[in-house]
Amino acid sequence: MLKVVLLSISTTLLITTGQVLWKIGIQKAGGFHLPGEPLFANIFRIVFNGWVFSGFMVYALATVFFMWLISKFEISLIVPITSVAFIYSLLAGYFIFHEQISIVRIAGVLLIILGVFLVVKN
Repeated sequence: MLKVVLLSISTTLLITTGQVLWKIGIQKAGGFHLPGEPLFANIFRIVFNGWVFSGFMVYALATVFFMWLISKFEISLIVPITSVAFIYSLLAGYFIFHEQISIVRIAGVLLIILGVFLVVKN
């Protein structure tokens, strides 16, 4: 069981890493819909940004791992474990993007951790 949990958590870390790379890339590219820029050029500029493209690659790898996990283990176990992504995104928001994290948001993440523990314990 520990192996399944660790593989699921690792896969989720890759998923969150891909999302963080997307956000960094979008910020560095100036965001979506710059004034006067055609939609297709806007999308092209974002998608082919190195950070965003790297995020796609990491996310694709994570998707393959996730598909392997659900092919070998119960989806009703794997998917709840992947909700630890909320923890990773909270930490990334705070440490990488310097976002303000409210006590309510922290409490919500703690409830998610409790839920994951209950699912795995069963």
